[in-house]
Amino acid sequence: MILVLTLLLFGCPVPAIVMAFKIDERTLADWLDKAGEHAQRVQEHLVCQGQLDLGQVQADELWCRTQRGVMWLATAMSVASRLLIWGKVASGRTDEMVGEVVQHVHRAARLQSPILWATDGFSAWKTQILRFFRSTVQNGRRGRPRLVEWAELHIVQVVKRTYGERIERRLAFGDLFEALHLIAVTQGKRGTVNTAFIERLNATLRTWMPALTRRSRHAGSDQRRLEHQFFLTVAAYNFVRPHRSLRIQVDGRWVERTPGMAAGLTEHPWTIEELLRFRVPSAQKAA
Repeated sequence: MILVLTLLLFGCPVPAIVMAFKIDERTLADWLDKAGEHAQRVQEHLVCQGQLDLGQVQADELWCRTQRGVMWLATAMSVASRLLIWGKVASGRTDEMVGEVVQHVHRAARLQSPILWATDGFSAWKTQILRFFRSTVQNGRRGRPRLVEWAELHIVQVVKRTYGERIERRLAFGDLFEALHLIAVTQGKRGTVNTAFIERLNATLRTWMPALTRRSRHAGSDQRRLEHQFFLTVAAYNFVRPHRSLRIQVDGRWVERTPGMAAGLTEHPWTIEELLRFRVPSAQKAA
């Protein structure tokens, strides 16, 4: 099972696996569903614990075809560590889809830590970010306490105009000087407002998941299975496969690192077997 799931993760076609291992396609689908559910629990247990200084977070949506119509996938990542924080598959480009991603990023972020959100022009991102990234202010009076946005919260948007091939970069919330400072810190050099990292990640997801390819015969079967496959891919991306741009030089030799290592969540690249055998505490399973 571990060998077959490894081949599936890194692009081996299902018909080839069926012929080589004489395994029924329904068995493969069942393994993929169970592994995806487990990977989602692992992702939530390790990432969404309020311990990460995320710095700059980039978010975007991409669409894909399934056997039941077009689906949308919203994703968010931390630029400094390249950590893919969360994703949500939905039948439409909705506020609820974006809200679930933002909520999990909020659960991952250290309270009141500086954070810059870079998104496209979809208005739901700003609405949901301002909804979740707030803290209560106790004033000693009776009644519900007032909610105030984080002091170090900044939101920038990159809007691509279809006419004239023009790109508009704008500050949607916060301070532009602080936003540019966070861009320089998280990207390692001065830069402009951009969503290049999440767009590059979306391209990576399309190469790992055939169902996300714009022109493909491998349409996803449904929302649930597509989401299971997505989280298995997320876990492999974060903890198994080293990222070339994250390698560091130690004692004269290059050390490969995964996004999970760069974020301080693990000390070594995992194998697929380690991922599948990782024990999530029972309280997390119940949640």
